[in-house]
Amino acid sequence: MIKKDTIEKLSKKYSVSHEEFIRYASTLAIKEKKRKYQIEKFEILSRYGVSALKELENKIRDGEIPEHPAWEDLIEIKNIDAEIKEIENDIRNLQET
Repeated sequence: MIKKDTIEKLSKKYSVSHEEFIRYASTLAIKEKKRKYQIEKFEILSRYGVSALKELENKIRDGEIPEHPAWEDLIEIKNIDAEIKEIENDIRNLQET
């Protein structure tokens, strides 16, 4: 656990308020989580030679890609997109406070 004294020293060192320092650090941590989800999504799409969810859906539907495991990956991408959307909302909320 980070001590309050440490945060206060660092915020003074970088000439920002205690709250601003915490908000900025929290935003960076959340953005890093978003970046990891985006990489995971890109890796899944790359396996199928597509760049978008809709393109993957079409290739599965047209029989260009085997349904298994593509449907499972499609569901995973939808879950990732939902997580990214939630993270973006959290970032917005942090920036508005």
